[in-house]
Amino acid sequence: MSIKRLQEEEFDALRRHLGQFKQENVEAIRRVLVDGVQQKDIAIELQVTKEAVSAMVGRAWRLHLEHSDRPEGWETVSVLLPRDFARLVKYLAAIVRKAQK
Repeated sequence: MSIKRLQEEEFDALRRHLGQFKQENVEAIRRVLVDGVQQKDIAIELQVTKEAVSAMVGRAWRLHLEHSDRPEGWETVSVLLPRDFARLVKYLAAIVRKAQK
C-alpha cells in the first residue's frame, strides 16, 4: 500500500482537473490526500464502499501525476517514514520549493 499525499498548494493546482467529480467527492479526495483521513472513514461518511473511495482517489492521483508542474530534474517520491522524519522531509521540501521560485 502506498501513501499518496499532497500539499494544500498541490491539491489547489489539481482542483481544476477534477471537474468530472461532484464537489462532495472533491472535498473527500482533498481530505484523503491533504489531511491524511483514512479512506475507510471517508467511505463511511459518503456511504459508499472503501473500493469506491480508493478508485476515486486513484483517479485523482493519476490526474495529479499527469498534470502536476514539476521543475526540470525533480521527481515525486512516496516514502513511509516515522512521523518526526516525515515532518523533517516535508520541511526540507518546502524550503527547496521556496528557493526555486
